Amino acid sequence: MTNETIFESIGRLLFTRERIKKLEGELNSAGVNLPADAFAGYVVLDVLVISFFISIFLILYYPTSEMITSSISSVIQLPTILIWLIIFIATLILLYFVAFFILSSYIIMKVEDRRNKMEAVLPDFLMLVSSNIKAGMTLDQAMWYAAKPEFGLLSDEVRFVVKGSFSGESLEEALGKLSSRFDSKVFKRTILLLQQASTTGGELTAILERTATDVRNTIITRKEISASLVMYEIFIIFAAVIGTPFLFAVAKKLIEVFERIASSVPSTAGAQFGYLGVLRGFAGPIISSNDFFLFTIPVIFVTSLISSFIISTIRTGSKTQGLKYFPFILITSYIVYWFVSAFLSSFFATFG
Repeated sequence: MTNETIFESIGRLLFTRERIKKLEGELNSAGVNLPADAFAGYVVLDVLVISFFISIFLILYYPTSEMITSSISSVIQLPTILIWLIIFIATLILLYFVAFFILSSYIIMKVEDRRNKMEAVLPDFLMLVSSNIKAGMTLDQAMWYAAKPEFGLLSDEVRFVVKGSFSGESLEEALGKLSSRFDSKVFKRTILLLQQASTTGGELTAILERTATDVRNTIITRKEISASLVMYEIFIIFAAVIGTPFLFAVAKKLIEVFERIASSVPSTAGAQFGYLGVLRGFAGPIISSNDFFLFTIPVIFVTSLISSFIISTIRTGSKTQGLKYFPFILITSYIVYWFVSAFLSSFFATFG
């Protein structure tokens, strides 16, 4: 039994047929040439192996083992072997969700990248196919000779699929496979028109030229919309990267100042204390600076994530590409937060 068969068996055992079918469509759109069940089985097996070694490390490394054991024992008394089993299950679940998030993000970004690259060269490709048909070629021959290296990814996919039609596969099936290789409504609609035209004997050259013009106009419209929204994009980046962490750092320092003032004011201040009498009974801010700090960290994270999605929607029309901008925005926001906090701490050092 080969390794691939083992992976396929694991994938079919742990995932439903509907999920495998959906995963197969996602992998095709991402350009991953692997069976969906084998891919799923490979990921699951990797998660199991990595979880096992991480659990062994947590169990054998005394500081972490002691901390986990004492934490569980403070809630309920369990045998050591059961505690180890809990550690393994918790590690497995956590690692599974992490792997699912990373792989899903990679597939989504790969699908978007392939679609953008394909749609950028699709109008020129369709015009060249139309010219070849006018020269007397059939549709499959016209697509084969139009697949020039300058069209990059689209040429590779066209040559791979059309090669099947030369070996006896029907052109309609070949076009259907080509359509499944890209998650693009424009491309799927173009392939559907070609299938119908080749079946009914329609005027292919007119369809190709009109479709190429429509696709080119769509791309130009997207770029014009993106250019008109540049100011909104700059404002969002400024608010997420500079504005939010700056204001949070100032608010945190203000809370710390109020805490110091509250700790230095006597509990019974009379008129003899002058202006301090106004602060009589001041118990400090309701929320502590440490609690506010714990609040700001996830808020900056969520703000950066949402800002990335908005920026991606403005630039590309798809929010999923925001995963590319998210690490940069998040890291920069935390750096600004730390820098402003450090600057304010040194500036107000005299209050200590």
